[in-house]
Amino acid sequence: MAAYAIHPDVTTAGDFCFRNGFLGFVEGKAAGYASHKLLGAKTVALLTSDNDFGRTLVTGFKEYAAKYAPDLKIVSEQAYPFSEKDYKPYLSKIKELNPDVIFASGYYFQTGPLLRQARELGIESKILGEEGADSPKLVEIAGEAAEGFHIVTNFDRDDPRPVVQNFLKEFRGRHKFEPDMVGASAYDAFMIIVNAMKTAGTTDGKPVRDAIAATVGYDGLTGVMGGFNEIGEVVKPVQVQVVKEGLFRHFGVVDDPELIKP
Repeated sequence: MAAYAIHPDVTTAGDFCFRNGFLGFVEGKAAGYASHKLLGAKTVALLTSDNDFGRTLVTGFKEYAAKYAPDLKIVSEQAYPFSEKDYKPYLSKIKELNPDVIFASGYYFQTGPLLRQARELGIESKILGEEGADSPKLVEIAGEAAEGFHIVTNFDRDDPRPVVQNFLKEFRGRHKFEPDMVGASAYDAFMIIVNAMKTAGTTDGKPVRDAIAATVGYDGLTGVMGGFNEIGEVVKPVQVQVVKEGLFRHFGVVDDPELIKP
């Protein structure tokens, strides 16, 4: 059960492989939707980490733009090395284009400095990231530059369901810091397996595998799960969060079946 992995090969490795997190393509399409529909963008610049993670996200974003948003113009597409520290050369090119939104995909240790450097350059475009930036460390690194930063992710801290609010309360009480998407997704992945063992009445592999495959409506931290498709990919809404006063808060949700379908 992959809690946090985006490469499409993860679930094609065999019948016993499942993914509770999003495919990069799904998350990329959701980012396209969030830019276009929720942030009102007409122009977007793509700035991403040059690895499988970044490339699949951009592919999904461009697929959304081509299929669903002919009025959404991608004005720039750049990739930076995974170990990059100085984003100003990339951002300077983007500043000249003044896009409505910058889709800056990367992990928190990349996106945090990127946000700070973007604001230092005077860039006023809205900036959208994804679940790799879903960490309290991002706010710590970016400081005030994190305010107004949006992400597509699979964890909504403002979800009123007791399972979410009780988890948040206990996590904060135990650890004295904010939980991130990875922790929530890993918790769900573990509990899906536990619940499948209970349903199967055994820990034997094949019955547990079949019970996981048949799981529908699991009331998880990262949403109510629609189930797994035929190759073990999860179907559930994509959450959109925004940083307000140093915390990730609810901004929207992407639940169009055509966009969240793996």
